[in-house]
Amino acid sequence: MMLARIVLAMISSVGIVDAAHSTTVWDRLAGHWQGTGDVSGMQATLALSFAPVLEGKAYRLSFSNRMRAADGREWPFAAEATYLCHVDTSCRGHWYDTRGMILPLAATAQADALAVEWGDATTERGRTTYRLDADTLHVTDEVLDKEGQWKVFGRSRLQRSKEATGEDAR
Repeated sequence: MMLARIVLAMISSVGIVDAAHSTTVWDRLAGHWQGTGDVSGMQATLALSFAPVLEGKAYRLSFSNRMRAADGREWPFAAEATYLCHVDTSCRGHWYDTRGMILPLAATAQADALAVEWGDATTERGRTTYRLDADTLHVTDEVLDKEGQWKVFGRSRLQRSKEATGEDAR
């Protein structure tokens, strides 16, 4: 009887350990990130945050980017996106940005990355990949050109930060 209790306790503890270590890419992305990159041929300073919303059924991305052209002119840009997720790791949502664009989103969570396709036949189309490498978040932005070819227009590297996003990317 005692041996059965010990075995049961060991099995239970293994389950608890496994549950505690089974994090999703959304869990790993959660929080604030800041960094720099090159976006549309301009130096960029970015800040973003991922947070669970709607009782964990969805995630919100808040994003800001201050791009600086070679002539010194600054181009501010901000966006908000909400992703409603399903059990099979696929998410759908919408992106709203300061250009006035509203883009449909389809995201797929992978072990160390989030792949997002955005836009449709009536809007611009592109894809963004958020890839985690240790404590660095690599963001690659691509757009589908008129010839149907994917063209990279942004590459950025961000580090986890305690600061909030939004206007903090100055």
